[in-house]
Amino acid sequence: MKFIGSFKILGDKAIAHRLLIISSWFKGQHIINNFPKNEDVLTTLNSLKSYGLKYKFTNNSLCIDSVKFNFKKGTIDCNDSGTSARLLCGYLAGGNMETKIFGSKSLSERPMDRVVCPLNDFGADIQSAHGLLPLHIKPSLNFNSFEYNLKIPSAQVKACFILYAMFMKGVSTIRGLIHTRDHLENILSYFGYPITFKKNEINIQGVHRIAKNLSVELPGDISSASFIIGGAVLLKGSSITIKNVCFNKYRIGFIEALIDMGANISFKNKKDNYGERVADIIVNYSPELIGTKINSDSIPNLIDEIPILCIVASYAKGKTVINGIDELKIKESNRVEAILNNMERMGGLAKVVGNSLIITPKNKLHNTTINSFNDHRIFMAFYIANLIAGQDFNVKASEGCYKKSFIDFFDILEEIIA
Repeated sequence: MKFIGSFKILGDKAIAHRLLIISSWFKGQHIINNFPKNEDVLTTLNSLKSYGLKYKFTNNSLCIDSVKFNFKKGTIDCNDSGTSARLLCGYLAGGNMETKIFGSKSLSERPMDRVVCPLNDFGADIQSAHGLLPLHIKPSLNFNSFEYNLKIPSAQVKACFILYAMFMKGVSTIRGLIHTRDHLENILSYFGYPITFKKNEINIQGVHRIAKNLSVELPGDISSASFIIGGAVLLKGSSITIKNVCFNKYRIGFIEALIDMGANISFKNKKDNYGERVADIIVNYSPELIGTKINSDSIPNLIDEIPILCIVASYAKGKTVINGIDELKIKESNRVEAILNNMERMGGLAKVVGNSLIITPKNKLHNTTINSFNDHRIFMAFYIANLIAGQDFNVKASEGCYKKSFIDFFDILEEIIA
């Protein structure tokens, strides 16, 4: 078995969330091409629909009419999407209408105090269930611009505060750990919203409505592509080209780690696309991989790719050490436990020492029944691991968590497996 072919991948999920929200702010008729119809992004889309946003799909193009979008009292279900919950918390708190936000059991176990507490300090009035969902946003009379030192290197938290700042009179400033994926900043800047940047701060001018029709093509999702890339690196004879993939400098930590390990990866057709850097990624089988060390300050740039990185590391020469793994424990599952569980099932060697995850290669993993823990990235990483093991294995017909982020995962695999 090998991966062969040249293909495109559906649009980047992180950019899609943000662009949907901005499409409601920039009132008009908008078109988003290469739109990913995965469960998380549809959660944001349908939440905005409840406030008057209209839309229709034509194949993979989304047409939006936000002319009648308006904030009102409401209740939204964020299902299992942490991005939806955190971004919409800031946006709806800024809209200053009574709103209740709830979600799935899994989402209700993920921390929201990292956005709720600062927003309340800024002047919002948000009640939470001990820092968790459900949230109750109440109208506030205490709206002011703010200055904040971001203490968590989280793009979701940063975007939440930027969206809130867009409603505040005057200029709000965010400093601190701001050097994470910057899709929202790129979108706003590209389309002319008054947001400016210095080396270590972001300044957002509030109360600046723009009436503009947007037409955008989303670049391919680098996090989804990572599973295919990981498989191509490990499967003998593989050679693939993934076209027009998001190449944001805060999103390519996985690619950089693989190259550091000796992977045969190159790029062509680098260009700017609606404020984002994109490129074609060429990946070939790489038989001489070596272990690597991931420092904790690199984790935000590859946090979603750590499960598939662990699979690749299992076939390298020498240990791979991944430091700073705390954030992995509060994703859709405790991904540290999920990785350890499935690696043990497959005969691999993985252990935690302090705040580090250590992968020790052990010849070849064997097939197993995947325990996804209902986590899309765990499922896809270990599905690829089972493919590489090269024997027949079964996947439960009910296993559909991959649809949360990569709805065409199996379609792409069917296209490239030779």
